[in-house]
Amino acid sequence: MSALLSADLDPTLVDTRTYATRQRRHFFDTAYLLSLVAVFACVIPAGQFVPQLTDLGRPSTLVALLLAVIWSVSRLHPEMTTRGPQPMRWAVIFYLVAVLLSYVAAVCRGLPIIEANGANRALLFTAALVGPMLAFADGVPNRSRLDAVLRALVYSAAIMAFIAIVQSSLRFDLTQYMKMPGLSSRHSGTGIPDAGAARDGVASTAAHYIEFGTIMALALPFAVHVARFSAKRVERQLGSVSAALIFVAIPMAVSRTAVLALFIVFLVMIPTLPWRMRFNLGIPMLALVALLFIIRPGLLSSVQRLFTSWDHDNSIKGRTDDYGVIEYLFEQRPWLGRGQGTFIPTEYIFLDNQWLGHAVSGGIIGVTSLLALHVTAIVLAAAAMRRSSMAADRSLCVCLITVQLVAIAVEFTFDALAFTTFVAVFSLLTGCAGAAWRLMHRERDIRTIAVGRAE
Repeated sequence: MSALLSADLDPTLVDTRTYATRQRRHFFDTAYLLSLVAVFACVIPAGQFVPQLTDLGRPSTLVALLLAVIWSVSRLHPEMTTRGPQPMRWAVIFYLVAVLLSYVAAVCRGLPIIEANGANRALLFTAALVGPMLAFADGVPNRSRLDAVLRALVYSAAIMAFIAIVQSSLRFDLTQYMKMPGLSSRHSGTGIPDAGAARDGVASTAAHYIEFGTIMALALPFAVHVARFSAKRVERQLGSVSAALIFVAIPMAVSRTAVLALFIVFLVMIPTLPWRMRFNLGIPMLALVALLFIIRPGLLSSVQRLFTSWDHDNSIKGRTDDYGVIEYLFEQRPWLGRGQGTFIPTEYIFLDNQWLGHAVSGGIIGVTSLLALHVTAIVLAAAAMRRSSMAADRSLCVCLITVQLVAIAVEFTFDALAFTTFVAVFSLLTGCAGAAWRLMHRERDIRTIAVGRAE
């Protein structure tokens, strides 16, 4: 018999004051598949996919689709279904209904071939978005497996950060040598910008430097959490190294979005930390900033220029020029929009704003459904934090609230849900809020997965 952890014990209906273990002998469980989503999304370069499948063929997207299928099948059998209510399910159902309604509205107005294909692809991408959310919220059996998924995400983000640091400081792209067997590459270009490029930000394994900076900001709170509260010393040490790498890598994106996301992380996280922890984190961060002056002279001044050259920045002008077009299209179909996936950037205009994109494609209902996902995750994490008395639990909940606030903000600055790495990480962390609410509920015996035989 393997050793039992307190996280594996949960009240059951076996007998009064009797506990049964929920450890499983099999290796492939929901947490394992969720960890694969995190590893594949962050470590495998975004340009590599299964042949003939384009963006849908990214390994992380395929595993996310598999999770959607597994969750759907599990609802058909009572012994495979999580007992008790789960608010995250209702938020996801609302989002799915909004997407389906916009799809019906698009079909009813008649679609050219390119828009019809886009609408069909949007349905699959929606399944990949909600699959990990539902699987995490309902399928992770205990706190130890939840922490295992978060560690996988943090360590994968640290690898992503290390690649970016090498790209930025040595001008050497490791992703050119990361060819995964069986995958095709969409392009053979380097992830390092040309010498004459207007922006010197690197993207690591992400598709774009803005996406990379956002992923680093989303992962940073959890890296600090792992460094503080992991049970094993080696895990805390790896968490500390991961947090340092991620923090150093964020300025290397040379992105206003990344700086905004980092500011929100500090704004929310720092007031929740004890003064000693603020000091313990502040000194190393200052040392890391000083290190940036050495490994990348001029980097911080490049980041500063992002906020001092507003009048000469074409990206800002391009965003504001889109407002008139968006207003016209929104007024034509304000409630259900043109249909998710039908606003083809190469055919119309590029929208660097996910909220405006949702307004055009999904209308008021689409925007409301996306906002509902964020708000539900925040409310569930806040409820779990309010009922928890353990420092580790409260820290996790603060991290979950932080990333939702970051996601809401960055969706104003780029079309976030068009980037598969962001979608994978956002989906995992949103589903984690549902799992945290369930596992920290006062009535855990009816909020957790049915227990099999006692071991």
